[in-house]
Amino acid sequence: MKQVIMILLVLVIPVAFSKMLPQFSVLKEMYLGNVDYGGLYSDQDVKQYLFKDLNKRKLPDNATCILRMSAVLNVTTEEPGSQQGLKNYFYFHERDELLNYLKKMYGEPDQSNKTKDFSGKVGIMSFKVSGSEASENCGVLLWNGNGVHQGKGPKYFQSAQLWAAPTAGCVTNVNVQQSGGSTCFPSKSQVELRSGKKIPISDLAIGDTVKTVTKKGQIVFSPVITFLEQEPDYKGQFITITTESKTQLTISEAHLIFKIEFLRGPRGEHTSRSVHASQIKPGDRIVVQAPQCRGPIPEMVVAVSTVERQGAFAPVTQEGTMIVDGVLVSCYADIADHDLADSLMAPLKSFYNWAPQILGARGKYAHSYLKRVLRPIGTRVFGEEMFYQGPDSEVMGGKETITSVFDWHDE
Repeated sequence: MKQVIMILLVLVIPVAFSKMLPQFSVLKEMYLGNVDYGGLYSDQDVKQYLFKDLNKRKLPDNATCILRMSAVLNVTTEEPGSQQGLKNYFYFHERDELLNYLKKMYGEPDQSNKTKDFSGKVGIMSFKVSGSEASENCGVLLWNGNGVHQGKGPKYFQSAQLWAAPTAGCVTNVNVQQSGGSTCFPSKSQVELRSGKKIPISDLAIGDTVKTVTKKGQIVFSPVITFLEQEPDYKGQFITITTESKTQLTISEAHLIFKIEFLRGPRGEHTSRSVHASQIKPGDRIVVQAPQCRGPIPEMVVAVSTVERQGAFAPVTQEGTMIVDGVLVSCYADIADHDLADSLMAPLKSFYNWAPQILGARGKYAHSYLKRVLRPIGTRVFGEEMFYQGPDSEVMGGKETITSVFDWHDE
């Protein structure tokens, strides 16, 4: 298994740190939408907004389409075909130069001759159009999953290219049917800092030390190294798990939690394994930090319900675990094996030690690593059964894999 992990890491490390488009919500906010299609900017408005000395500029009449898209990229260095404008940003006005920049910065796009192949995906789309439509329509637009955003796309086109952008919230597409499973905690979930203060997870910051438990059952405080999600405006469904002591954990269905197994032994050793939260049922036992106990204890689940909550936050600690709402949880989701996920995150943890601010930039690189790299390659190496397949699936890798042994017993 270790050899397989090393091979996988060699494959994914170069991609993991490649630059990623901003989230689609940010692209929409920055896009200078066409006033004729629900936006706020006419062609003349766009040029005046980007260039103070407009009369001195030599811009083609049809440059506005490309300029609109340039405005969302925040190019800070001069690139071939770009011109410096307001706020010292550089803007493209020719299609080919813009597409070359996108390929240079964000890699090769997805391609198809049918827009239905891009259904459910979002990002920057380039249309290849011939004939009269090539000059009448904008060829590079924001694609919202079903159509173009605040613009007019071509009625007929030869092909299209899409540079995908991440979406807000904690939703992971898990299979070809696009069944979704979220992978984070709502804003009001609580964590405990080294000072003893309990704060909402939405107030947590990179570098804060969070209470958690080691594999030996020891209470420690581990630094937060990044966030896989930080979306206060997200609103969606979560699972609330209630234990016999009335401890309540609100967690998303694809997130990993530790289910306790009782094994026979001279000292009553407890063994846990990671499972997706959607697999926890009444009667199962999970790891709880009860107020009256010094260490973590196994407690029985008495109820599981579905709720709607605000916010989507997924911090990652150096330990790979944390206590949220009084319950020990993994920092990972989607892949069923916590130890495997922690091993696959090792490059990012090492990277954090010498470049914490880069890794901690709202989880941009870690998010890319998990959603664009780990799952696609991981499903091929380890099989789809090791990844989340939806709440109704009978095939769950986490059900079959013992990943951690906690030595919680009385001396």
